[in-house]
Amino acid sequence: MKKLIFIAVASFFLVQVSNAQLFNYGIKAGIGFSSLSINDVTGISDGSDVYDLITGDGVMGYHLGVQTRIKIAMIYVQPELYWNAGGGTLKQVMDGGATEILEVKFNRIDLPLLVGAKLGPVRFNIGPVGSYVISESNDGSTADFDYELYLNSMNWGWQGGIGLDLTKLSLDVRYEGSLSDLSDSLPEGLQGYNMDPRPSQWIISLGYWFK
Repeated sequence: MKKLIFIAVASFFLVQVSNAQLFNYGIKAGIGFSSLSINDVTGISDGSDVYDLITGDGVMGYHLGVQTRIKIAMIYVQPELYWNAGGGTLKQVMDGGATEILEVKFNRIDLPLLVGAKLGPVRFNIGPVGSYVISESNDGSTADFDYELYLNSMNWGWQGGIGLDLTKLSLDVRYEGSLSDLSDSLPEGLQGYNMDPRPSQWIISLGYWFK
């Protein structure tokens, strides 16, 4: 009896695998709305001035890369690799009340590994994402600020969201949060302050599947 049950389950699994398109690959691109969320820092001294740092507004960026999918029945695993340009702003409030805007920009390579379920054309997914920071700048800032916030090259986060498949096109909307504690990797000028500039973003992507 146990052998019959095992054979029945194995046969069902093999039928599902044979009927499914197990591996798909394609490209994706889209926009993101990212921001830097920090604990407000007060009383920072650079030797000549004293100022506070507080969270500013988000900025719009973009991403471009490739997507793959391994699917069995309604469950799938979706590894992706893409270039992500984003950032955010911080407000530098000088002693005396003057406020300047620090615009932080970063370029990084993102590698999400999502697990999800597919119900008809609709998908739900969640998973970790590793982000390798390639470069960072604050050239467009009106503030006199020369710190780099992301001295650790590799940061970890998570993504979760919903997607829609229409033949070979896919549309995804996701939220990305951080899992890495960046407070220990801040530059020397910010060490000792209660500051953790965790990036977060909303991601909207359009993809095309070649297979």
